[in-house]
Amino acid sequence: MKKLFILLLAACLALPGQAQEKFTRGFEGKNKIFIPKGSVGGGLSASWRKYSLGEDEGYTVLSKYVGDLKGGYRTLGVAPSFEFFPSNNLSLVARFEYSRLGVDLDNASLHLSDDLGIDITGQHYKRQSYALAAGVRYYVPFMGSRIFGWFVEGTLNGGYVQSMLYEMDDDLKHGTYNSNWKLALRVDPGICFFVHENFDFEVSVGLLDLTWKLTRQNVNQVKDSSGSSLGTGLNIDLLAIRFGAHFYLW
Repeated sequence: MKKLFILLLAACLALPGQAQEKFTRGFEGKNKIFIPKGSVGGGLSASWRKYSLGEDEGYTVLSKYVGDLKGGYRTLGVAPSFEFFPSNNLSLVARFEYSRLGVDLDNASLHLSDDLGIDITGQHYKRQSYALAAGVRYYVPFMGSRIFGWFVEGTLNGGYVQSMLYEMDDDLKHGTYNSNWKLALRVDPGICFFVHENFDFEVSVGLLDLTWKLTRQNVNQVKDSSGSSLGTGLNIDLLAIRFGAHFYLW
């Protein structure tokens, strides 16, 4: 009886100590370092798309309103980048970006009602842009993993964009030409995963930007105008999704 009493007393004294143990789900992980200090990395993001528009190829989504659709759409983008890590998980980023867009609308008929219709022929839009970006990026391992992680990147971007919307009249071009200078602060979150010790893939998306833009416009090489704008946006920009790959040297 005495031994039983001693065992019960010992169990009661042990329970408070066990209740005070820290509860954790393990999100802090064991590995705090995702990419170590002193590493350097280089990467490349690229994209290319080409579409042909025409009812003979099955593009009839808006057939009730758009008829006789003929044209094409092309995009090209490339962005080499460089990273240096002065601290664990923190890198200095430099990137050059080039993109090009071309849209040719050879023919389209807009049927807005039984009595109202518009025929559009020979419309063309061209745009190309150059940009430099510099900033910082911070990596966080996902649940202590050294394979999966997420990052937040903040950069200062400066760029130049040329665009023109024109139509052909015999051998003459008639249209509007734009030149834009842009300066922007951007915040882009993303995720990355390593497929090799030194090689990873990443996906990032535009989230927040503060942009100043100066535009100069010329119509038919005769009339000039200019304007500037300053604005910010806080939203997930699906058009700014960027896919890339990086190679690192520890």
